[in-house]
Amino acid sequence: MSERVIVVGAGIVGIATALQLRLAGLDVLLLDRGEPARETSYGNAGALAVSDVIPLAEPGVWRRLPGWLLNPLGPLAVRWRYLPTLAPWLARFALASRPARVASLTRALAALLNRAAADYAPLVARAGLDGMWRRHGALTLYRDAAELEQALPAWRRKAEHGVAWQTLDQAAVQDCEPALRDGWARAVKVAAWSHVDDPYLFSRGLLDAFVAAGGVFEQAEAAALSERGGKVDGVVCADGRMLAAGQVIVAAGIWSDRFTRQCRYRVPLESERGYHVNLPKAGVALRHFIQCASESFVILPLADGGLRLAGTVELAHRDAAPDWRRAEILLDKARGIVGDFSTEDMTLWMGNRPSLPDTVPVIGPAPDRAGLYFAFGHGHLGLTLAATTGALLRDMVLQRPSGLDLHPYRLARF
Repeated sequence: MSERVIVVGAGIVGIATALQLRLAGLDVLLLDRGEPARETSYGNAGALAVSDVIPLAEPGVWRRLPGWLLNPLGPLAVRWRYLPTLAPWLARFALASRPARVASLTRALAALLNRAAADYAPLVARAGLDGMWRRHGALTLYRDAAELEQALPAWRRKAEHGVAWQTLDQAAVQDCEPALRDGWARAVKVAAWSHVDDPYLFSRGLLDAFVAAGGVFEQAEAAALSERGGKVDGVVCADGRMLAAGQVIVAAGIWSDRFTRQCRYRVPLESERGYHVNLPKAGVALRHFIQCASESFVILPLADGGLRLAGTVELAHRDAAPDWRRAEILLDKARGIVGDFSTEDMTLWMGNRPSLPDTVPVIGPAPDRAGLYFAFGHGHLGLTLAATTGALLRDMVLQRPSGLDLHPYRLARF
Protein backbone atom coordinates (compact mmCIF):
# COMPACT_ATOMS: atom_id res chain seq x y z
CA MET A 1 0.00 0.00 0.00
CA SER A 2 1.60 3.28 -1.14
CA GLU A 3 -1.06 5.78 -0.05
CA ARG A 4 -0.30 7.91 2.98
CA VAL A 5 -2.00 7.31 6.32
CA ILE A 6 -2.75 10.34 8.49
CA VAL A 7 -3.11 9.82 12.24
CA VAL A 8 -4.89 12.73 13.93
CA GLY A 9 -3.80 13.12 17.54
CA ALA A 10 -0.32 12.74 19.04
CA GLY A 11 -1.20 11.42 22.46
CA ILE A 12 0.05 8.00 23.46
CA VAL A 13 -2.67 6.20 21.42
CA GLY A 14 -1.91 8.20 18.28
CA ILE A 15 1.86 7.90 18.71
CA ALA A 16 1.76 4.13 19.26
CA THR A 17 -0.62 3.71 16.32
CA ALA A 18 1.60 5.79 14.04
CA LEU A 19 4.65 3.75 15.10
CA GLN A 20 2.90 0.43 14.49
CA LEU A 21 1.87 1.59 11.02
CA ARG A 22 5.31 2.92 10.14
CA LEU A 23 7.08 -0.24 11.28
CA ALA A 24 4.74 -2.13 8.93
CA GLY A 25 6.14 -0.07 6.04
CA LEU A 26 3.36 2.49 5.62
CA ASP A 27 3.84 6.17 4.81
CA VAL A 28 2.53 7.87 7.97
CA LEU A 29 1.89 11.51 8.88
CA LEU A 30 1.08 12.20 12.53
CA LEU A 31 -0.77 15.46 13.22
CA ASP A 32 -1.50 17.37 16.41
CA ARG A 33 -2.40 20.98 17.07
CA GLY A 34 -0.03 21.06 20.05
CA GLU A 35 3.15 19.49 21.31
CA PRO A 36 3.05 15.68 21.25
CA ALA A 37 2.02 13.91 24.46
CA ARG A 38 1.30 17.15 26.32
CA GLU A 39 -2.41 16.61 26.97
CA THR A 40 -3.78 13.62 28.89
CA SER A 41 -0.78 11.46 28.00
CA TYR A 42 1.46 13.87 29.92
CA GLY A 43 -0.13 13.29 33.29
CA ASN A 44 -1.51 9.76 33.36
CA ALA A 45 -0.67 7.34 36.16
CA GLY A 46 1.95 5.54 34.10
CA ALA A 47 0.55 2.04 34.52
CA LEU A 48 -0.04 -0.86 32.19
CA ALA A 49 -3.15 -1.76 34.14
CA VAL A 50 -3.58 -5.26 32.76
CA SER A 51 -5.86 -6.44 35.57
CA ASP A 52 -8.54 -3.76 35.00
CA VAL A 53 -10.80 -6.09 33.04
CA ILE A 54 -14.02 -5.19 34.88
CA PRO A 55 -15.74 -2.06 33.50
CA LEU A 56 -16.35 0.97 35.70
CA ALA A 57 -20.10 0.41 35.39
CA GLU A 58 -20.35 -2.51 37.78
CA PRO A 59 -23.76 -3.89 38.89
CA GLY A 60 -25.41 -1.58 41.42
CA VAL A 61 -23.26 1.41 40.47
CA TRP A 62 -26.35 3.57 39.88
CA ARG A 63 -27.04 3.64 43.62
CA ARG A 64 -23.78 5.53 44.15
CA LEU A 65 -24.84 8.59 42.13
CA PRO A 66 -26.21 10.56 45.13
CA GLY A 67 -22.87 10.20 46.86
CA TRP A 68 -21.00 11.36 43.76
CA LEU A 69 -23.17 14.47 43.66
CA LEU A 70 -22.90 15.26 47.37
CA ASN A 71 -19.15 14.79 47.85
CA PRO A 72 -17.08 16.96 45.48
CA LEU A 73 -13.87 15.48 46.89
CA GLY A 74 -14.85 11.80 46.71
CA PRO A 75 -13.00 9.26 44.54
CA LEU A 76 -15.61 9.83 41.82
CA ALA A 77 -17.51 13.12 41.73
CA VAL A 78 -20.07 14.73 39.43
CA ARG A 79 -20.40 18.50 39.22
CA TRP A 80 -23.99 19.56 39.79
CA ARG A 81 -24.13 22.19 37.06
CA TYR A 82 -22.96 19.66 34.49
CA LEU A 83 -25.57 17.06 35.40
CA PRO A 84 -28.15 17.97 32.70
CA THR A 85 -25.52 17.62 29.98
CA LEU A 86 -24.11 14.46 31.49
CA ALA A 87 -27.50 12.77 32.04
CA PRO A 88 -27.54 10.84 28.72
CA TRP A 89 -24.04 9.52 29.43
CA LEU A 90 -25.03 8.51 32.95
CA ALA A 91 -28.12 6.73 31.63
CA ARG A 92 -25.94 4.66 29.28
CA PHE A 93 -23.52 4.08 32.17
CA ALA A 94 -26.37 2.63 34.21
CA LEU A 95 -27.48 0.40 31.32
CA ALA A 96 -23.91 -0.87 30.98
CA SER A 97 -24.01 -2.00 34.61
CA ARG A 98 -26.54 -4.78 33.98
CA PRO A 99 -24.94 -8.12 34.91
CA ALA A 100 -25.15 -9.64 31.43
CA ARG A 101 -23.72 -6.50 29.87
CA VAL A 102 -20.91 -6.33 32.42
CA ALA A 103 -20.01 -9.92 31.57
CA SER A 104 -19.71 -9.15 27.84
CA LEU A 105 -17.80 -5.91 28.46
CA THR A 106 -15.40 -7.76 30.76
CA ARG A 107 -14.68 -10.27 28.01
CA ALA A 108 -14.04 -7.44 25.55
CA LEU A 109 -11.66 -5.62 27.89
CA ALA A 110 -9.83 -8.81 28.84
CA ALA A 111 -9.24 -9.65 25.18
CA LEU A 112 -7.37 -6.36 24.79
CA LEU A 113 -5.60 -6.27 28.15
CA ASN A 114 -4.31 -9.83 27.98
CA ARG A 115 -2.15 -8.92 24.99
CA ALA A 116 -1.12 -5.39 26.01
CA ALA A 117 2.39 -6.20 27.22
CA ALA A 118 3.13 -8.40 24.20
CA ASP A 119 2.06 -5.63 21.83
CA TYR A 120 4.27 -3.13 23.64
CA ALA A 121 7.41 -5.27 23.76
CA PRO A 122 8.62 -4.71 20.16
CA LEU A 123 7.85 -0.98 20.32
CA VAL A 124 9.73 -0.57 23.59
CA ALA A 125 12.70 -2.50 22.19
CA ARG A 126 12.70 -0.44 18.99
CA ALA A 127 12.63 2.81 20.97
CA GLY A 128 15.28 1.68 23.46
CA LEU A 129 12.95 2.27 26.40
CA ASP A 130 13.50 -1.02 28.22
CA GLY A 131 15.08 0.76 31.17
CA MET A 132 12.02 2.95 31.65
CA TRP A 133 9.51 0.07 31.57
CA ARG A 134 9.36 -1.35 35.10
CA ARG A 135 7.87 -4.84 35.10
CA HIS A 136 7.73 -5.21 38.87
CA GLY A 137 4.03 -5.83 39.42
CA ALA A 138 1.47 -3.94 41.49
CA LEU A 139 0.18 -4.19 45.05
CA THR A 140 -3.43 -3.42 45.97
CA LEU A 141 -3.50 -2.67 49.70
CA TYR A 142 -6.19 -3.61 52.25
CA ARG A 143 -6.37 -2.53 55.88
CA ASP A 144 -7.56 -5.87 57.22
CA ALA A 145 -8.70 -9.34 56.25
CA ALA A 146 -12.37 -8.29 56.18
CA GLU A 147 -11.69 -5.57 53.59
CA LEU A 148 -9.84 -8.04 51.41
CA GLU A 149 -12.65 -10.59 51.78
CA GLN A 150 -15.12 -8.06 50.34
CA ALA A 151 -12.87 -7.60 47.30
CA LEU A 152 -12.23 -11.27 46.59
CA PRO A 153 -15.32 -11.88 44.39
CA ALA A 154 -14.05 -9.23 41.96
CA TRP A 155 -10.57 -10.71 42.00
CA ARG A 156 -11.99 -14.16 41.30
CA ARG A 157 -13.91 -12.77 38.32
CA LYS A 158 -10.66 -11.28 37.06
CA ALA A 159 -8.96 -14.64 37.39
CA GLU A 160 -11.65 -16.14 35.17
CA HIS A 161 -10.45 -13.75 32.46
CA GLY A 162 -6.75 -14.50 32.66
CA VAL A 163 -5.59 -12.23 35.49
CA ALA A 164 -3.11 -14.03 37.76
CA TRP A 165 -2.88 -12.72 41.33
CA GLN A 166 -1.87 -13.78 44.82
CA THR A 167 -2.76 -12.58 48.31
CA LEU A 168 -0.11 -11.42 50.76
CA ASP A 169 -0.33 -11.28 54.54
CA GLN A 170 1.10 -8.37 56.55
CA ALA A 171 4.59 -9.83 56.83
CA ALA A 172 4.71 -10.55 53.10
CA VAL A 173 3.48 -7.02 52.31
CA GLN A 174 6.28 -5.48 54.36
CA ASP A 175 8.85 -7.85 52.89
CA CYS A 176 7.64 -7.08 49.37
CA GLU A 177 7.60 -3.28 49.82
CA PRO A 178 9.57 -2.13 52.90
CA ALA A 179 8.81 1.57 52.27
CA LEU A 180 5.15 1.10 53.23
CA ARG A 181 3.96 2.14 56.67
CA ASP A 182 2.78 -0.51 59.08
CA GLY A 183 -0.93 -1.20 59.21
CA TRP A 184 -1.58 -2.74 55.82
CA ALA A 185 -2.65 -6.22 56.84
CA ARG A 186 -3.28 -7.66 53.38
CA ALA A 187 -2.50 -7.04 49.73
CA VAL A 188 -3.15 -8.55 46.35
CA LYS A 189 -0.14 -8.72 44.05
CA VAL A 190 -0.50 -8.79 40.26
CA ALA A 191 2.91 -9.70 38.87
CA ALA A 192 1.97 -8.92 35.25
CA TRP A 193 1.20 -5.29 36.06
CA SER A 194 3.94 -2.86 35.01
CA HIS A 195 4.61 0.87 34.93
CA VAL A 196 6.86 3.44 33.27
CA ASP A 197 9.10 5.91 35.05
CA ASP A 198 7.61 8.94 33.28
CA PRO A 199 4.60 8.65 30.94
CA TYR A 200 5.53 11.82 29.04
CA LEU A 201 9.14 10.79 28.40
CA PHE A 202 7.96 7.28 27.50
CA SER A 203 5.51 8.71 24.93
CA ARG A 204 8.19 11.00 23.52
CA GLY A 205 10.55 8.06 23.25
CA LEU A 206 8.03 6.21 21.09
CA LEU A 207 7.58 9.37 19.00
CA ASP A 208 11.35 9.58 18.48
CA ALA A 209 11.32 5.97 17.31
CA PHE A 210 8.52 6.80 14.86
CA VAL A 211 10.46 9.71 13.38
CA ALA A 212 13.71 7.72 13.30
CA ALA A 213 11.88 5.02 11.32
CA GLY A 214 10.88 7.59 8.68
CA GLY A 215 7.54 8.77 10.05
CA VAL A 216 6.62 12.44 9.94
CA PHE A 217 5.12 14.55 12.73
CA GLU A 218 3.60 17.94 11.90
CA GLN A 219 2.19 20.38 14.41
CA ALA A 220 -1.01 21.44 12.69
CA GLU A 221 -4.67 21.47 13.64
CA ALA A 222 -6.90 19.08 11.71
CA ALA A 223 -10.15 21.05 11.52
CA ALA A 224 -12.24 18.67 9.41
CA LEU A 225 -12.21 15.53 7.34
CA SER A 226 -12.04 15.79 3.55
CA GLU A 227 -14.49 13.52 1.72
CA ARG A 228 -15.09 12.63 -1.90
CA GLY A 229 -17.53 10.09 -3.26
CA GLY A 230 -18.27 8.53 0.13
CA LYS A 231 -14.58 8.11 0.95
CA VAL A 232 -12.42 10.13 3.29
CA ASP A 233 -9.40 11.31 1.30
CA GLY A 234 -7.57 13.49 3.81
CA VAL A 235 -7.98 16.24 6.37
CA VAL A 236 -8.50 19.99 6.12
CA CYS A 237 -6.26 21.96 8.45
CA ALA A 238 -7.27 25.09 10.36
CA ASP A 239 -4.99 27.12 8.08
CA GLY A 240 -6.97 25.98 5.02
CA ARG A 241 -4.54 23.38 3.70
CA MET A 242 -5.87 20.04 2.52
CA LEU A 243 -3.59 17.11 3.36
CA ALA A 244 -4.37 14.12 1.18
CA ALA A 245 -4.35 10.56 2.48
CA GLY A 246 -5.59 7.13 1.55
CA GLN A 247 -6.57 6.42 5.16
CA VAL A 248 -7.28 8.70 8.13
CA ILE A 249 -7.22 7.50 11.74
CA VAL A 250 -8.77 9.77 14.36
CA ALA A 251 -7.05 9.26 17.72
CA ALA A 252 -7.64 12.69 19.21
CA GLY A 253 -8.82 11.69 22.67
CA ILE A 254 -11.65 13.81 24.07
CA TRP A 255 -11.47 16.00 20.95
CA SER A 256 -12.31 13.09 18.65
CA ASP A 257 -15.95 14.13 18.84
CA ARG A 258 -15.21 17.01 16.47
CA PHE A 259 -14.91 14.40 13.73
CA THR A 260 -17.72 12.10 14.85
CA ARG A 261 -20.08 15.09 14.79
CA GLN A 262 -18.97 15.99 11.27
CA CYS A 263 -19.93 12.46 10.21
CA ARG A 264 -23.19 12.72 12.22
CA TYR A 265 -22.30 9.82 14.45
CA ARG A 266 -23.83 10.10 17.90
CA VAL A 267 -21.16 8.91 20.31
CA PRO A 268 -21.48 9.48 24.11
CA LEU A 269 -17.92 10.71 24.68
CA GLU A 270 -17.39 12.66 27.91
CA SER A 271 -14.45 13.81 29.98
CA GLU A 272 -13.35 11.62 32.87
CA ARG A 273 -11.17 14.30 34.41
CA GLY A 274 -8.18 13.01 36.30
CA TYR A 275 -5.87 14.81 38.74
CA HIS A 276 -2.36 14.10 39.88
CA VAL A 277 0.29 15.39 42.26
CA ASN A 278 3.85 15.05 41.02
CA LEU A 279 6.57 14.80 43.67
CA PRO A 280 9.91 14.50 41.86
CA LYS A 281 11.93 14.77 45.07
CA ALA A 282 9.70 12.78 47.42
CA GLY A 283 12.59 10.61 48.53
CA VAL A 284 10.55 7.40 48.76
CA ALA A 285 11.98 4.28 47.13
CA LEU A 286 9.06 2.17 45.95
CA ARG A 287 9.46 -0.81 43.64
CA HIS A 288 5.82 -1.67 42.93
CA PHE A 289 2.93 0.34 41.61
CA ILE A 290 0.64 0.87 44.62
CA GLN A 291 -3.16 0.91 44.70
CA CYS A 292 -5.12 1.69 47.85
CA ALA A 293 -8.48 -0.07 47.81
CA SER A 294 -10.17 1.93 50.58
CA GLU A 295 -9.02 5.34 49.33
CA SER A 296 -9.35 4.63 45.59
CA PHE A 297 -6.10 6.18 44.50
CA VAL A 298 -2.70 5.05 43.24
CA ILE A 299 0.99 5.81 43.68
CA LEU A 300 3.33 5.63 40.71
CA PRO A 301 7.05 5.26 41.57
CA LEU A 302 9.00 7.76 39.50
CA ALA A 303 12.73 7.67 38.87
CA ASP A 304 15.13 8.60 41.68
CA GLY A 305 12.62 8.25 44.53
CA GLY A 306 9.93 10.47 43.06
CA LEU A 307 6.20 9.76 43.32
CA ARG A 308 3.09 10.55 41.33
CA LEU A 309 -0.21 10.43 43.22
CA ALA A 310 -3.28 9.95 41.05
CA GLY A 311 -6.62 8.24 40.75
CA THR A 312 -9.48 10.64 41.41
CA VAL A 313 -12.22 10.93 38.77
CA GLU A 314 -14.38 13.98 38.16
CA LEU A 315 -17.21 14.07 35.63
CA ALA A 316 -17.40 17.67 34.47
CA HIS A 317 -17.15 19.72 31.27
CA ARG A 318 -13.78 19.42 29.61
CA ASP A 319 -13.31 23.21 29.81
CA ALA A 320 -14.44 23.64 33.43
CA ALA A 321 -11.92 25.15 35.84
CA PRO A 322 -9.94 22.54 37.82
CA ASP A 323 -10.85 21.87 41.44
CA TRP A 324 -7.33 21.58 42.81
CA ARG A 325 -8.63 20.31 46.14
CA ARG A 326 -9.09 16.97 44.38
CA ALA A 327 -5.34 16.79 43.85
CA GLU A 328 -4.32 18.20 47.23
CA ILE A 329 -6.27 15.60 49.22
CA LEU A 330 -4.02 12.94 47.71
CA LEU A 331 -1.09 14.19 49.80
CA ASP A 332 -2.59 13.15 53.14
CA LYS A 333 -3.78 9.86 51.66
CA ALA A 334 -0.27 9.08 50.46
CA ARG A 335 1.26 9.91 53.84
CA GLY A 336 -0.99 7.25 55.32
CA ILE A 337 0.70 4.71 53.05
CA VAL A 338 4.36 5.71 52.76
CA GLY A 339 4.82 8.17 55.63
CA ASP A 340 6.24 11.64 55.19
CA PHE A 341 7.96 12.81 52.02
CA SER A 342 9.40 15.94 50.47
CA THR A 343 7.07 18.23 48.50
CA GLU A 344 9.94 20.20 46.96
CA ASP A 345 9.18 21.09 43.31
CA MET A 346 5.67 19.62 43.68
CA THR A 347 3.30 20.24 40.77
CA LEU A 348 -0.43 19.63 40.26
CA TRP A 349 -2.08 18.54 37.02
CA MET A 350 -5.53 17.91 35.59
CA GLY A 351 -6.37 16.24 32.28
CA ASN A 352 -9.38 15.10 30.27
CA ARG A 353 -9.51 11.32 29.86
CA PRO A 354 -11.85 10.42 26.96
CA SER A 355 -14.52 8.22 28.51
CA LEU A 356 -17.30 6.10 27.05
CA PRO A 357 -20.06 4.83 29.37
CA ASP A 358 -19.24 1.16 28.82
CA THR A 359 -15.45 1.62 29.46
CA VAL A 360 -14.61 -0.13 26.16
CA PRO A 361 -12.76 2.02 23.59
CA VAL A 362 -13.81 2.56 20.00
CA ILE A 363 -11.26 0.89 17.72
CA GLY A 364 -12.14 0.37 14.09
CA PRO A 365 -13.52 1.69 10.83
CA ALA A 366 -16.30 4.21 10.37
CA PRO A 367 -19.55 2.42 9.54
CA ASP A 368 -20.29 4.22 6.28
CA ARG A 369 -17.15 6.06 5.15
CA ALA A 370 -14.30 4.20 3.50
CA GLY A 371 -10.82 5.21 4.52
CA LEU A 372 -11.79 6.45 7.99
CA TYR A 373 -10.93 4.78 11.30
CA PHE A 374 -11.40 5.77 14.93
CA ALA A 375 -9.40 5.07 18.08
CA PHE A 376 -10.70 6.87 21.16
CA GLY A 377 -12.56 6.45 24.43
CA HIS A 378 -9.81 4.59 26.31
CA GLY A 379 -10.57 6.38 29.59
CA HIS A 380 -7.93 5.46 32.17
CA LEU A 381 -6.53 2.73 29.88
CA GLY A 382 -4.95 4.94 27.22
CA LEU A 383 -1.34 4.12 28.03
CA THR A 384 -2.20 0.49 28.74
CA LEU A 385 -3.93 -0.15 25.43
CA ALA A 386 -2.06 2.20 23.08
CA ALA A 387 0.21 -0.42 21.50
CA THR A 388 -2.66 -2.92 21.16
CA THR A 389 -4.90 -0.29 19.57
CA GLY A 390 -2.15 0.51 17.09
CA ALA A 391 -1.58 -3.15 16.28
CA LEU A 392 -5.28 -3.72 15.60
CA LEU A 393 -5.54 -0.65 13.38
CA ARG A 394 -2.39 -1.65 11.50
CA ASP A 395 -3.95 -5.00 10.72
CA MET A 396 -7.22 -3.37 9.65
CA VAL A 397 -5.50 -0.94 7.29
CA LEU A 398 -3.41 -3.74 5.81
CA GLN A 399 -6.46 -6.03 5.70
CA ARG A 400 -4.72 -8.67 7.79
CA PRO A 401 -6.46 -10.93 10.31
CA SER A 402 -6.04 -9.73 13.88
CA GLY A 403 -7.00 -12.95 15.64
CA LEU A 404 -9.48 -10.97 17.72
CA ASP A 405 -13.24 -10.48 17.52
CA LEU A 406 -13.44 -6.74 16.77
CA HIS A 407 -17.21 -6.49 17.07
CA PRO A 408 -17.25 -5.17 20.68
CA TYR A 409 -15.10 -2.16 19.76
CA ARG A 410 -17.12 -0.88 16.82
CA LEU A 411 -18.38 2.72 16.82
CA ALA A 412 -21.82 1.60 15.61
CA ARG A 413 -22.61 -0.01 19.00
CA PHE A 414 -23.85 3.41 20.17
